[in-house]
Amino acid sequence: MPSAPGRRRALDAVVNLVPFIDLLSCCLSFLLITAVWTQLARVPVAPPAGAAGDEPHDPPPGVTLTLLVDDRGFTFVRGGESQAIPLRDAAHDYRALAEVLRREKIAQPDRTTITVRATDGVHYRTLIETMDVVAPSFPEIAVAESS
Repeated sequence: MPSAPGRRRALDAVVNLVPFIDLLSCCLSFLLITAVWTQLARVPVAPPAGAAGDEPHDPPPGVTLTLLVDDRGFTFVRGGESQAIPLRDAAHDYRALAEVLRREKIAQPDRTTITVRATDGVHYRTLIETMDVVAPSFPEIAVAESS
């Protein structure tokens, strides 16, 4: 039945909200599930001592420990002394590194900090595996570029 002239048609519209609620539920579920992964994938590192924006502070007592990672292997530097840990079978020797770090931890049980420096040619995976070996002995790892 046509509407009479001068009368407005009813503007009632039915909006189906079920698809919108389904999409919102999926998005929220995805967000909540992936939020855990961001926490698990975090690599706890500290900026190197003396980095820009740091407040000046005294260095920790004892000698400075630095681990250089490059394509020839590892170089562990304690103060002015350095110890080379060469490649073994064309791969980084993590067992030898763990042994050197274990001996250093015995010599300095209160020490918790170390600086890991990597050259440009080092793969990210190698750096992460190195940090995994270093972390049990020295949990406060500062990562810096090789100078």
